[in-house]
Amino acid sequence: MVKVWFAREGCDPTLGAPAYDGLLLEQCIDRLGLEKKHWLYGLDRTPTFGRASNLPREPRHAVCQVDEPEATDEAWMAGFYLLEISPKEVAKRLGPPVVG
Repeated sequence: MVKVWFAREGCDPTLGAPAYDGLLLEQCIDRLGLEKKHWLYGLDRTPTFGRASNLPREPRHAVCQVDEPEATDEAWMAGFYLLEISPKEVAKRLGPPVVG
């Protein structure tokens, strides 16, 4: 299954639980435009983006976490993938997030 995290700028990009959990990889490909080229890191490293600032820390990035065995079954690498759409666009396409 795939989790979608909304990430902020800085060292602690995610807080709490993922915005979406239990998605199929196929859903992420079809509805969110996820592609293999969006791969960032393996599961052993949490992605970070930019530097923290004093500005409001609204999530600016949407990241898919593809776990094993979903990745292996679909010939993908397990890890984190950065979507090319914003968290707001993800919510438009999937409905309101579970959390966040």
